[in-house]
Amino acid sequence: MRALREHAAGQNVIAVVTDSTADEWHRRWERSGGDATQLAIVDCFDFSRGATTETRTNVVSNELVVTELERPLTGEAIRSVCDRFLDGWDESPRGTVVYVESLRDLREDTDRETVEPLLDRFRARTTQDGSGIVAGVPEDTLCDAVAFGDAFAETVGEPAFDSDAPTAVRRLRAIDPTTFGYFRQYWRDAIEILDRVDRSYVQAGQLDTDLSSRTLGATLSALAQLDALAVRADTNGPNRYDCRRYDRERAAELGLAVELLPD
Repeated sequence: MRALREHAAGQNVIAVVTDSTADEWHRRWERSGGDATQLAIVDCFDFSRGATTETRTNVVSNELVVTELERPLTGEAIRSVCDRFLDGWDESPRGTVVYVESLRDLREDTDRETVEPLLDRFRARTTQDGSGIVAGVPEDTLCDAVAFGDAFAETVGEPAFDSDAPTAVRRLRAIDPTTFGYFRQYWRDAIEILDRVDRSYVQAGQLDTDLSSRTLGATLSALAQLDALAVRADTNGPNRYDCRRYDRERAAELGLAVELLPD
């Protein structure tokens, strides 16, 4: 909430809330000293909380509007509601900040292929000075911060690691600096490939990637040494790594940890 308040001071705000009710979130916003010229809360609730399945909008005041959306969410429903607010603020001299309470909830209700264009649309519509997107990454979902990182200008704060990821990447740098160098430069590309592969093994030529087979192999070797990817066989062929035994969350922790290391 503090990060959102700092980004959104004096701007219009759209808050897409999935872990809180609109009332709970608004109380926290006010207690934190949140200051927005106009505030729109998109309250995404489970059906058990309400008696209707229809989208409802309640104009609370000139400064606050609440729209309810039933879960599970769809990209079209969120886009339609947010576009209405963005259209209404087109002539505003102030920017707009779109706040997503939980990237995990959006991904679990829809899928990655839905969330990516939705975030891209928010980014395209928040180009005015002071505008942007702020998103919460719940505990144990660092992989979402990595998967959707291109939509955001920066990450606020350092992630809290529940594993030995920072120690592991420092150890790899000490014992195998060449493999560490590949990992440091290409870990995001490798993770994106692993997230999209639909078989137990991966080859660069089978996927839409600019990485050479050698570069991809060296980066996957780093993930294996860091205990994020299983080795199937001691060969240099395409079957070396078992992509069905790939730890997405550990891979994300390792990648974020390597970015925190000094040069």
